[in-house]
Amino acid sequence: MIQTFSGNEHIWWVKKIHYRGDVTGTYVNRNHFAGLLEIIIMLATVYVGALTERRKKTPSSFAQRSPLRARLARLLKGEAGFNKMVLVLFSAVVMGLGLLFSASRGAMLGAAGGLLCMGVLFVFRKGHRKKGAIVLFLFLLTSAYALRMGVEQPLERFRTFDASFEVRARYAQKAYELFEDFKLMGVGVGNFRYVYPKFQAPEDTKALIDHAHNDYAEFLAEAGITGFSILCLGLLYYLIQTGRRWASRHDPFAVTLGIAPFAVMTAIGIHSYSDFNLHYMTNVLMILAVMAVGYGAVHLDRHHAYEKSLLRFHLLPLSNKGFLLLALLLLVILWNGVQASRHFMAENHRRELANTNSNVDTLASPEQVGQAIAWDPGEAKYWWDRALQLREDRAIKLRNMDWSDEERKDLQADIITALENAVSLNPLHEEYHLRLAWDYTDFWKDSEARKRWMPAADLSMERAAYFAGTNNPYLHVMMGDYWLMRSKTVYPGNPLWEMALAKARWHYIRNLSIETGADRARIRDQIVKNIWVHYPDQEFVNRILGE
Repeated sequence: MIQTFSGNEHIWWVKKIHYRGDVTGTYVNRNHFAGLLEIIIMLATVYVGALTERRKKTPSSFAQRSPLRARLARLLKGEAGFNKMVLVLFSAVVMGLGLLFSASRGAMLGAAGGLLCMGVLFVFRKGHRKKGAIVLFLFLLTSAYALRMGVEQPLERFRTFDASFEVRARYAQKAYELFEDFKLMGVGVGNFRYVYPKFQAPEDTKALIDHAHNDYAEFLAEAGITGFSILCLGLLYYLIQTGRRWASRHDPFAVTLGIAPFAVMTAIGIHSYSDFNLHYMTNVLMILAVMAVGYGAVHLDRHHAYEKSLLRFHLLPLSNKGFLLLALLLLVILWNGVQASRHFMAENHRRELANTNSNVDTLASPEQVGQAIAWDPGEAKYWWDRALQLREDRAIKLRNMDWSDEERKDLQADIITALENAVSLNPLHEEYHLRLAWDYTDFWKDSEARKRWMPAADLSMERAAYFAGTNNPYLHVMMGDYWLMRSKTVYPGNPLWEMALAKARWHYIRNLSIETGADRARIRDQIVKNIWVHYPDQEFVNRILGE
């Protein structure tokens, strides 16, 4: 907050570009930072409530033998407990201020819902109703600080709440349309960003939408009915098991701390209706940690003042089936650890590549990408990087004219191999198909061009059009240019000639129907120039553009 209000806004040592004026901590996205604070505020609040519990002391044999020392120990322990309570309460207030000044509307509503859930659960348990005062006190103390600091900017964002909600509702609606095409299994977790452009609304043609800003709609589209049902059943099982145990407990510590997962899941559940915290792994791990804390709290035996530890250890016999299950679990953990480490190393090499690419000379060295591929060959974007590096290498050699025809063919074959690998690993990315189509055409003079390369290019371009959908104006120009070029590879009497021109016409007209204003005029001039290069005839230009 100090860094934000001082105007010298950085994330660690990196100057902050987005969400300037809003508190984001070490996060790039203020909404994800606010989601983290929601989780910790709920946990801190119930922990303060748990620390306020004081059970009636039962004199121990130690206290009977040495009452003065016992009383002194209890006094010191009580002071430490009070200091801890004050520290946690103050931390919760600071995090409440951080959440408020993050200006995340969804987080504010989610936190309010989580605190309401907490208050309701306290009311339902006899002997714990006074703890609602802690929630109220935390709210009032945070509000007092916030009013003193000035909350005009965060609250100002609620003035545009309706407009923002309308946009996010449109994203969710389109995500649901995506789900309707892949109902059973979905498109695969993590593939939303690649499939969504096909369903993107015309109003969002200039926006790159990675997430639906609605975790429910996005996960339904990614995992289908099968994955969504498994997730819901798992959460339901957890809630029933934890809830039953919580309802049967009378120990104040267990009852109070056991409320944490219910409050957190309520808060994030509300926030996730307008954001994608559950697709941000850091926050998901924090939620799982709180769920584990709450589950552990309702299963722990209560400690007494004279005991050294809260924990009671239970030894469970490990049968043959249990040993097999444990071995499988360890193998899964080991496999995931190895894969995560390989991906981590690959990402490091990729970042090094990005940092060194400011120097033009390094663009002629595609071997740098090869290090990332060696660590993680199953990542499509590394092969895409390799293809881009090789294309730069080709452009440099083409300018210098320092290669033979055989070397040119070998380099082009390497580019195609890299793009084919990218497509095979992620066939949902339309730009991979589009670039592959254009690179296939580089062999149009080859002896196998008519039977192999040109049909392969046509197929890749058809796939690009399928996955791109109809609302991306930039891609329509690229596809129109391709089919216009393709029409020049056959004679006018060939049926392919008419088909290629018809596709070029459709893509150009579709582009002009989406673009508006100055952008439309600029793109139209570009399209006219492209047509004129191949067919320098004004009547033909008008025919293609439908004018």
